[in-house]
Amino acid sequence: MNGRDEILPGCSIEDFLRRTGGKPLEEDTQRIYRSALLELQNFVQRNGPLTSQMLIRWQQELRTRGYQERSINLHITAANGYFRWCGRPELVMRHCRTASCAHSPELTRPEYLRLLCTARTLGRHRLYLIIKLFATTDLPLQCLEQITAELVQSSGGWLNCRGSRVEFRLPDYMQQELLEFMAEANIDHGPIFVTRNGKPLDRSNLFREMRELCRLAGVSEEKGNPRALRNLYQTTQNEISAQMEQLLRQAYNQLLQAEQATVGWKEGHEINAG
Repeated sequence: MNGRDEILPGCSIEDFLRRTGGKPLEEDTQRIYRSALLELQNFVQRNGPLTSQMLIRWQQELRTRGYQERSINLHITAANGYFRWCGRPELVMRHCRTASCAHSPELTRPEYLRLLCTARTLGRHRLYLIIKLFATTDLPLQCLEQITAELVQSSGGWLNCRGSRVEFRLPDYMQQELLEFMAEANIDHGPIFVTRNGKPLDRSNLFREMRELCRLAGVSEEKGNPRALRNLYQTTQNEISAQMEQLLRQAYNQLLQAEQATVGWKEGHEINAG
């Protein structure tokens, strides 16, 4: 394995392109993915250890260099496939919102909390949990039926998302609420969110329930969908990451100021002059 084509130690880009999904990618796809991954490799080499915060900066650099959102999303797709293949799902990124989504209304956190309060008041326990899952775990809609009793009891596991294995973890509070729901509904195996007949919840019915809840909660019906909830999750994560970066910069600047006061050139000369 050639270390020169690695983004993460021990994970060759070329090996990923040949083995991902159990079979080699098409030649054109390999060429596109290779170019994107080599760009990321170069960025990591210039900026230090790979972190989620660094990946946000990588996207910002691509945008500064003139890449359009669709091209950035293609870079993200290549990187996400590589990270999943490497067993590092915590580095997987959300795709940028393209122009077609630019006018989608943003769900605010107070609105989200209003939806939860309304669902709780109405006794809509299942809908309450589904809304909470989408907004706090970044669960893809197509994976909802994979939330099983076994997965909840284990606090997480692997999901199949469009042919890729994605690691999924439940926060402690979310696991506890789901266990309580399972006890109430006498569910001890299989999918949790099902109809009375035990069939997976129909998407059209779910969207209808969410829009109805929005009306009752005084929230725009356009925001009553899993995409808006997952966008809220990503926005919240980005805001927290930005705050963490700011705190790190402040702490580093304070460290430098303290060192300057002790060993700064001007301070040292003043001491010697005395």
